[in-house]
Amino acid sequence: MLSTRIAALLACLVFVAGCSKDPEVAKREFAARGDAYFQQQKFAEATIEYRNAIQQDPKFGEARLKLADTYMKLGQVGDALREYVRAADLLPDDVRAQIKAGQLLLLTQQFQDAQARADRALAKNPKSVDAQLLRATALAGMKNLDEAVAQVEAAIQEEPGRSGTYVELASLQMARGKTEEAEAAFKQAVQADPASVDARLGLANFYWLAHRPAEAETLLKETYTSNPKHLQVNRALAAFYLGSGKPAVAEQYLKTLATESKDENNRIGLAMYYIAMNRRAEGQPILEGVAAGKGAAAANATLRLAGFARADGHRDEAYRLLEEALKKQPNHPDTLLAKAEMQLQDRKTDEALATVGAVPDRNSGKHLLIGRIRLARREPKEAIEALNEALRLNPRSVLAQIDLARVQLAAGNINLALQMAQSAAKASPASGEAQLILARVLLVKGDAAGAEEPLRKLMAGAAKSAAVQTQFGRLQMLKKNPVEARAAFERALVLNPNETEALAGLGTLDLQAGKSGAARERIERRLAAAPKDPNVLMFAARTYIAVRDFPAAERVLRQVVDVDPSLLTAYALLGQVYAAERRLDDARAEFEQLAKKRPTAVAPPTLVGMIYQSQNKTAEAKTWYEKALAIDQKAPVASNNLAWLSAENGGNLDVALQLAQTAKAGLPDVPEVDDTLGWIYHKKGLTTLAIRSFEASVEKDPKNPTYHYHLGLAYMNNHEAEKARKSLEEALRLKPGAEETTAAQKALASLKG
Repeated sequence: MLSTRIAALLACLVFVAGCSKDPEVAKREFAARGDAYFQQQKFAEATIEYRNAIQQDPKFGEARLKLADTYMKLGQVGDALREYVRAADLLPDDVRAQIKAGQLLLLTQQFQDAQARADRALAKNPKSVDAQLLRATALAGMKNLDEAVAQVEAAIQEEPGRSGTYVELASLQMARGKTEEAEAAFKQAVQADPASVDARLGLANFYWLAHRPAEAETLLKETYTSNPKHLQVNRALAAFYLGSGKPAVAEQYLKTLATESKDENNRIGLAMYYIAMNRRAEGQPILEGVAAGKGAAAANATLRLAGFARADGHRDEAYRLLEEALKKQPNHPDTLLAKAEMQLQDRKTDEALATVGAVPDRNSGKHLLIGRIRLARREPKEAIEALNEALRLNPRSVLAQIDLARVQLAAGNINLALQMAQSAAKASPASGEAQLILARVLLVKGDAAGAEEPLRKLMAGAAKSAAVQTQFGRLQMLKKNPVEARAAFERALVLNPNETEALAGLGTLDLQAGKSGAARERIERRLAAAPKDPNVLMFAARTYIAVRDFPAAERVLRQVVDVDPSLLTAYALLGQVYAAERRLDDARAEFEQLAKKRPTAVAPPTLVGMIYQSQNKTAEAKTWYEKALAIDQKAPVASNNLAWLSAENGGNLDVALQLAQTAKAGLPDVPEVDDTLGWIYHKKGLTTLAIRSFEASVEKDPKNPTYHYHLGLAYMNNHEAEKARKSLEEALRLKPGAEETTAAQKALASLKG
């Protein structure tokens, strides 16, 4: 026992002795061990030793500089930047530390800080070419190109035989738009060092950008002869031939990249080349080989394999591969976006929102996808917000502009949709999607002449697109060419049997031609294939109403409000059906029973309220709307209708206004809601706000006489007689109800008097 205690005491003494070693000596020993590991290229071990040294002395600048160098060897650029900056602060007279810190600051676009580092280095060594080039690049980053050129020219004077400096000068001259000076500088770079690959590639790239491909090819091939395995040379030749439309010639260079480089991404590049050349049997095994490894490249390859599985219709396998990719590289934005995109396609919108939520907010693709998910959920306000954020993060995003045009069109904001569509088509004239949305918006506006040009381009290059054929059919309908329209719609359905808009077009043509049986047969075939698609159900309801089959219309409309209880148009059509059948009491009793069976559903009490409202039973209607709002205080349809009833029947206008604003928040682009809000403003004497709301309702539904009548009254209150006259005359032209007709005529008479 005594010997054990003595041994323990001795151990403690040894430990204390070790711990009491002079920190200065300890930090040097740790740093020396770090140097030894660094020389052996054991960089992970070196970082541990350098960190131990810094722990002994946090102000040990030399160790921080060596730690930064080690991080660079490991590819940990962020960690390297942090340590280079700390080292430079601790070693203000060390030119190398200042330059290294400045060079990494450039990567993060911290140009002013980079210039400050260069200035500090030049203060110690005014002839340092590296410091002069650092300062020049920082100046260029701050758009001070003239001073940047002067700085590079000063560096050339210090070391005229340095080829890379001429390359820097040439790049700056190109940025200034001085092509002759740029070419001269590139040639000087080659002359200074004829063997410099960077100089020769720079000149070749200049020739390519200057539309002198023959000279670029000659120089690239000469460089390749001397450097057949040089990665940059092979990459440049591959890019040149792919960009020149000679992909077969590019293959040998892509193969060299894949075999000579340790970067697995080059193998992925070769695999994708094979797949693009319809040689998937050669490309897929390469991807599978990379995917079997670890790290970012393996995750990238797995992501691409998931894309192929998805394209082949193997969705379970695609999901499995995406999960595998996320295990290899957790929270990777591209993988998360691909997974959310699949979930959206599978109508798993809750899951899609959760998945895309893990993508960093600065990623514009995240907000682009959120916009599409919100649109699929019929949440136009949120969709517009997300797409605007995507456009803010990436103002050149044509996809964001296209999607914004789509959602604004769906929301009835035609002018905003046209603005976005025109912007997208201008930014990307070759984009079929941009031309298509432009054509769609113009057709909705009734502008057949304007839609002709984008559709002509699309028919020339994408005639096998179902969407293009559908819009061409709509154009022919607008031009009163039913035969051509029918042919286009039928071509669309051959290309894609699920093209609902083409189906609707054919149904409309059938009804116009008196072929109600054909219209009915067609829509019922589609209903059997897509029994829960709101678009198909709504078109079916309109078809049944047109052929006066009200029971069938009622059946599908009930399905619509079950699928999407916020779709105001479905409620309105249900009201038409019940009114046509003159069986509102029966319908009301059935919906009251449904409300008992589904006590948490908003739709049944809302429908009961609407039926009571149509029977002028105001008190009962209010009671049922209040029941709906007790279930969901933000229920927009119930809020809108209760607000209207309160305003019309002596209710508290402030409460009515709150309800109307709730409805507006939930249904921001529905004209009925704008009209309700405007009517309450009108009654409260807030004429300017009333005019704004009424103008919005007229813009969204210019054929509704009530909206024009209300706008006319608001203009009268605002003493805008001419505008009031035009609005009231338009209301009468559109034939409002008898009561509104009499009121509009009296208002017009008062204006004339």
